[in-house]
Amino acid sequence: MSKSTSKKNSLPAGDLSACTTVAVDLAKSVFQVAGEDQLGQVIYEKRIRSRDAFITFLQQLPRGIPVLMETGPGAQAWGRMLLKQGNQPRILPARHVVNHRSGPKNDRNDVFAILRAGRDQHIHAVPVKTEASQEMQALHRVRQRYVKDHTAMSNQMRGLLLEYGVSIPQGKAALEREVNRLLESPSPLIPELLHELISELLEEWKTLNERIEVITGRVKKAAQENETTQRLMTVRGIGPILSSAVVAKQTEPERFANARDFAAYFGTVPEQHSSGNTVRLVSLAATNAMARCARASSMLMPAQTLNRWGWVLLQEPKWVWAVTGRRGRAGVAGTIFFIAIGPR
Repeated sequence: MSKSTSKKNSLPAGDLSACTTVAVDLAKSVFQVAGEDQLGQVIYEKRIRSRDAFITFLQQLPRGIPVLMETGPGAQAWGRMLLKQGNQPRILPARHVVNHRSGPKNDRNDVFAILRAGRDQHIHAVPVKTEASQEMQALHRVRQRYVKDHTAMSNQMRGLLLEYGVSIPQGKAALEREVNRLLESPSPLIPELLHELISELLEEWKTLNERIEVITGRVKKAAQENETTQRLMTVRGIGPILSSAVVAKQTEPERFANARDFAAYFGTVPEQHSSGNTVRLVSLAATNAMARCARASSMLMPAQTLNRWGWVLLQEPKWVWAVTGRRGRAGVAGTIFFIAIGPR
């Protein structure tokens, strides 16, 4: 695929009829637009300086024309808008688009890079999420922040007390029990100021715990109302958190030829860093895409999820054992998800 993007004389500002593809570099209020013809030559360029003007621009696009964007804030909303008016949005992963940029980092070079990436057949577009999927993702993101803050606060209380010789056992119940006991019967080892700080931290910790329970209840309720998550939860070891995370991913399983490709999409294969005769395979736990989504996209999968498949294999029928023998645990995980969320 050619790295260059040739440019002819640009069309008039309102003429997009000769463009076969339009690319947009998204931002909060300034949007860079470029269009190319069927030969890959840039024949249209425009800089739009307001969101209202950008909406007007999108509404004037010829019906059916592909519109390329890279992943980022707002891309999903613009994609849904384009779908409703009959266009073909393609949201490309930003980490692949950057490999097609030439020259310094600016809006014009960015939009040219999006055009080049759109011609790369090896780059798969990100599915446009429905509003329901994005709402589910928002729940997971907020819950992830609560859980992260809750864990950090637990570790801070343990660390502060350990500095004064007070060791707290692992677990939320043990932390709450021991800290409450310490506050009720102050130890001579604990200074008065630290006693007050721990008391304040404990109250904040309890508030976060309540918020986690509330938002987890919302996730469970949303999972119970979704047909796909209900099918996923029929598999042993999969609950509302994991099943709703898969739905939030908007995987579109029909894009995959088989369950093996689907499993690879979720990162259940080692990542490779090889050169020449040297083959380097990074451990599965370090590269698992579902774990990355838990951190980056708030698909909150516990770290021990892969170990659950060992228990699943003990419970499921013989066909699961047969798949495991041929493809390993990664294969059976992909197969189960593929069957559960596939079209009916």
